[in-house]
Amino acid sequence: MRNHGFLWLGRNGWSLSPVYDLNPTPTDIKARILTTNIDLDEGTCSIDLVESVADLFGLPLVTARDIIREVGVAVESWRAVAAAVGAKPSEINRMASAFEHEDLEKARAMS
Repeated sequence: MRNHGFLWLGRNGWSLSPVYDLNPTPTDIKARILTTNIDLDEGTCSIDLVESVADLFGLPLVTARDIIREVGVAVESWRAVAAAVGAKPSEINRMASAFEHEDLEKARAMS
């Protein structure tokens, strides 16, 4: 087990963090393969994989799709956020393949 984090919820105790230790990597450096698999047989990072295993994590498909859409909306402004925190245009362009791909378009279009 690795790359898991917990949040302290006060009187409600601990909860598994929804996201922990994510590091975007351009696809020319590393293919979109998960380091920590979410399925026993498949490690390809894709929305199709997330949807196929949602129930294993106690998420109804409709809830999983809501989360996917929420992440897609948050990620779509990544260039503006990177620029706002001082990333150079060359650095932003270098990272583009880590964020801009078919799955981002699919996430944003989820209903």
